[in-house]
Amino acid sequence: MAKATSLSTLPAPPLIVLAGEELFLRGAQLVEIQRAIFGGDDPGMGLVRLDPGALGADAMAAILDEVRMPSMFAPRKLVVVDPADLLFKKVEAAEEDRRLGARELLENYLAAPVDSATLVLVMDAWLKTTRLHKALDKMGAVRWCEPIKAYQAPAWVVRRAKEAYGKTIEPAAVGRLAELIGPDMQRLDNELAKLSLYEPDAPAIGVRAVDALVGFQHEQKIWEMIDALAERDAATALKKIEEIWSLDSKIDYTATGAVFSWLNQVIKARELIERRMPDAVIGKELKIWPADRAQKVLALARSWGLAGAARWSAAILQMDVANKSSLGEPRRNLEKFVVQLCTA
Repeated sequence: MAKATSLSTLPAPPLIVLAGEELFLRGAQLVEIQRAIFGGDDPGMGLVRLDPGALGADAMAAILDEVRMPSMFAPRKLVVVDPADLLFKKVEAAEEDRRLGARELLENYLAAPVDSATLVLVMDAWLKTTRLHKALDKMGAVRWCEPIKAYQAPAWVVRRAKEAYGKTIEPAAVGRLAELIGPDMQRLDNELAKLSLYEPDAPAIGVRAVDALVGFQHEQKIWEMIDALAERDAATALKKIEEIWSLDSKIDYTATGAVFSWLNQVIKARELIERRMPDAVIGKELKIWPADRAQKVLALARSWGLAGAARWSAAILQMDVANKSSLGEPRRNLEKFVVQLCTA
């Protein structure tokens, strides 16, 4: 049986709660906890991950049995329960009378924790009004992992660039990155990691690097969607919309504007065709690049005519008005437009 010990002698609190839905912060906290317990060593068999959904009705008792059982192959043990919210759901009254609840079991454990393990509960939601929370809060054992708001993203980017990558970041670059990515901390960190390597000898990350590495992804996906539209390939265009929104859930105005600009090119191409200008001259005049994209624009201009191109341009404008008036969800509106255009 594992020996009881005082809380002050443990390298980490015996019980830690990671509360909140931000996966990036959860991951960072788990790394910090693992380092506190194992140092730079590989935890090996000392790291145990449990899913309470697979442990049955007495899941908390089974978890605490695991915590109390010394590891045969490691001097210390880190037991991570994820997701732990299931442990605190209300049970039927008959069951509750039969056994102690999860919070009571944890309170009893905290009265005599063992020196061989740390238990981490990963929670989406955590009540602050319980005795258990108050006890853990005094130990600094409740660590909040809540998403940041959009207005907090710029300050977080500046701090993260400095702390994690030893880089300053120009204000214009901060604004551009926050505009493209939003408050998704994991994606912001991924982009900062790439940006820190773009010009490794430069002390600061500039807006040019953001446009080259981050903005390019969005632009490329949008053009792939437009290429599919030009070929009346609804399935591919819809897939590209899904990929675009996975990059940036707030990209609706950028995507709509790109489609409108493309349709405007078709209208202008038709006008130049009627003036009997050569295709190569039209592509150069409208600055359409690469050459195969210019050919697709010219093919649509010939197929639709001025009236057809103008009709679809009016449709995308109507969709933009609907988006700005909260008439439907922007992504769904664009998907409907794609289906209508490709099947017309």
